[in-house]
Amino acid sequence: MNNYNWRWFRAGRMAQVKFENGEDIANLAALDKKHWLAISMPVKSVRFDRRMLELMDTDGDGRIRTPEVIAAVEFLKSKGVDLNSLFSPSDADKSALEDVLARQADLAKAEPSEDDKKAITAWEKAGQAKEVLPFGAATADADAALAAVESVVEQYFIPAEDAPLVIEEPEKPLPLKSGINARHADAIAAFAEKCVKPVLGDVDSIDRAGWKKVKAALAPYRAWATSKPVANAGLKDALVEEERVLRYKLHLLEFLENFVNMKRLYDGNGLAVFQTGVLRIDAKEMNLCFDVESEAAHSALAGKSGCCVIYLKISRPSEGASRSICAVVTAGAVAQLYAGRNGVFYDRDGKDWEAVITQVVESQVSLAEAFWAPWRKLGEGVSGMVKKFFGDKQKASEKVVETSAQSAQASGAAMASSVAAIGIGIGMVGAAMASLMAVVSSMNATRLAISLVALVLVVSLPSVVLTWFKLRKRDIGTILNASGWAVNRPMYFSMKRARRFTICASNPLFWRCVIAVVLVAALTVGGILAYKHCKCRKNAESAKQEQQAETTPTPTTATPTTPAPATTAPTATTPATTPTTPPQGT
Repeated sequence: MNNYNWRWFRAGRMAQVKFENGEDIANLAALDKKHWLAISMPVKSVRFDRRMLELMDTDGDGRIRTPEVIAAVEFLKSKGVDLNSLFSPSDADKSALEDVLARQADLAKAEPSEDDKKAITAWEKAGQAKEVLPFGAATADADAALAAVESVVEQYFIPAEDAPLVIEEPEKPLPLKSGINARHADAIAAFAEKCVKPVLGDVDSIDRAGWKKVKAALAPYRAWATSKPVANAGLKDALVEEERVLRYKLHLLEFLENFVNMKRLYDGNGLAVFQTGVLRIDAKEMNLCFDVESEAAHSALAGKSGCCVIYLKISRPSEGASRSICAVVTAGAVAQLYAGRNGVFYDRDGKDWEAVITQVVESQVSLAEAFWAPWRKLGEGVSGMVKKFFGDKQKASEKVVETSAQSAQASGAAMASSVAAIGIGIGMVGAAMASLMAVVSSMNATRLAISLVALVLVVSLPSVVLTWFKLRKRDIGTILNASGWAVNRPMYFSMKRARRFTICASNPLFWRCVIAVVLVAALTVGGILAYKHCKCRKNAESAKQEQQAETTPTPTTATPTTPAPATTAPTATTPATTPTTPPQGT
């Protein structure tokens, strides 16, 4: 057992293996397959050196799997290549590759030798035999139809790894006319018509035995096709061997960082092999774009990713080319992304394509969008109710007016009732606003602030919390699976990386808007407080007047009385005389 000391880095909430030197690559076969981020990928729909992928795809099935990746490393080791050189590709290797390609082109133009000509003539004659062409002139088309579905059908009939030795249930046949994944429906239909029907007849399904009969019928043709002599075969094989060494030295490390780990995706310094370009639309720049073969099949799986995915038809009228892509929206808002909206897509070669949205798999993409979502729905609901109320009344009045030319009185009554109903509605709204203002005016500043904050939290906080959990579960791996990859582990991404995948235009007026909102809020609160202050002052003055009125004695009316009889009194000028006793003599 190899106990190699692997080193790790963390990205996408998972540990991924590092490749720091040639020794790491040399021990790749010892890495537990559960730690490989991908275990299979298609050769098509990726942006990578196409010829190198063909060389790595040793079985020619259009897919690259873990054994083929390990085989590429072992090939370099067998050729004595220093694997540390993969970390610093040299210009000398690039020049050597160009020289090999030039020699291959010259060899292709060379005249075959006499022995080669005889071998090719004999091979062509053998191909006319009846056993080689079981379907006559249609044999080549039948072989192509078989090759198109061979890998998926083989996987269908392979028992699960944990299946018991003896299986009691009958084997499940492969349906040919219904229940097929839309991604493979056309290929299976062609296989049924060109391969199954000539061998088994017009059947609705095929079992393992029937599958083997179809393959056996085409086996002689396949053996003949692969035995075609190659002119100057020895020289060509030697040049292909040189080409393989040079391409692996130049590109194998990049491949490993897009297959074993996803460093090229998460480090933000470049684009991964599955990122096909950049989409610009709705003041956004989205670089998480994928090629799509079947929009219906892809969207059915991409919806499970938790991401907002938009599908687009892109075209270059000058070249008469068109194809389908999808882009993952990871930041900003999605309200303005809808079917029919136009944008521009720039591929990895710098070419610009006209793009139009054909489908939107909706999902919230940011916490800011989640915060405003309940308020936006509330506004839309209120607006809809108001429009419906007034619209119904208007339609009712117009209907009554137009229906009867002879009942002007009835029309006037209906119009009056409609106006009255509108007045009642407006009165109800006014009463509600008055009640709200009464409640607000009864609060002090602290209670008012707490109430406003509580209202905002009650409305927006649940939406923000739920969206936060949803955003953490967004998985790029599900979208890659929809594109034909076999992704071994979830590929999550953080809020920070989400803003790298979708770059939104900055708003130069953002802080002005914030200041305006703060000023409006401050003026509103100030107005409410001023209103409360004036009301409190008025109430205080009224209370003071009432108190003064209670403490001041109330004046009463004097009751007239009868005057008492007058008496004579001595005047002030008349002195009072007091009798005295005369002195007595001695």
